[in-house]
Amino acid sequence: MNEDKVGLHSEQIGEVLVIHIQGNMDVHNTHKIEQNLISMVKSAQKSVIYNLSEVPFISSAGLRMLVTSLRLCQELKITISICGLQPAVEKVFDIVGMQQLFTIYPDLNSALN
Repeated sequence: MNEDKVGLHSEQIGEVLVIHIQGNMDVHNTHKIEQNLISMVKSAQKSVIYNLSEVPFISSAGLRMLVTSLRLCQELKITISICGLQPAVEKVFDIVGMQQLFTIYPDLNSALN
């Protein structure tokens, strides 16, 4: 996928809603998917996993969107986790301490088990 484009799609695996996000999660792209992401989260039954394996870059706007959806999940009593961080995104997560907010798995299979 072109990194200037951002997209998302979801799949239901048992009681888990997996949301696949692709492209740069920056100020130019995040606003394009935020409402769709929130709608998907609201449709979840028990658990949400964000698969970020196709996200090469994340800015503060992308982090804000993830934290906003985390708060929504907490209100709805839905568990949320993240998987598939690329090295640059993982570095940002480390710097800002996102591991304290989210359970993070190396890949989707680990997150599902």
